[in-house]
Amino acid sequence: MVHSKAPYIFFFAMLFLFNFFIFLTPYLASVGDGAAGGLYIAFAPTCHQLTSRSLCLFKSKSDGGYSIGDCFPTSELSLSRVNTVDYPGKAGYKIPVCSRDVAIYLAMLVGLLLLPFLQKIESEGWPNRWILVAAAITTAIDGTTQLFGLRESTNLLRLITGAIIGVALPFYILPILNSLYIFILDKLHKKK
Repeated sequence: MVHSKAPYIFFFAMLFLFNFFIFLTPYLASVGDGAAGGLYIAFAPTCHQLTSRSLCLFKSKSDGGYSIGDCFPTSELSLSRVNTVDYPGKAGYKIPVCSRDVAIYLAMLVGLLLLPFLQKIESEGWPNRWILVAAAITTAIDGTTQLFGLRESTNLLRLITGAIIGVALPFYILPILNSLYIFILDKLHKKK
């Protein structure tokens, strides 16, 4: 059986690029680069992009410095999908995915960096499925209670619950990629 680091490297490269473009998008918007509009559109299939559930890259109007924060105060609900918000002294440029998705994608990258210290990167076996279920429960409870109007979540809670599931996902996705890689190599080898 062929063991390779190729699926790990591929997965890491894709996650790194995805995260890079997530944070590049609002920066490009802040400097007036038209490519930002295309990136917002490109990210639309991956997220609802509701401004009230998103983080913004804020640019100070006085010194040009940057910070990240809620696009709207948590008490102010907006179901819009605007990409910029304006406050006294600063302009906000929305990150193209919601706060939960930001946490999921960044935590997946962190989980993938931790993975080689906890299991072989060529492994095709999953950790116990209950770990994934436990990690998903926090997100499910937060999302479901909000969906049914029982409460309104905050971006901080979305970041925490997203990070919990995000850090766990690579431990389940990489073994699938490893199995797929071996399957494809096997099929290609049999064709020769």
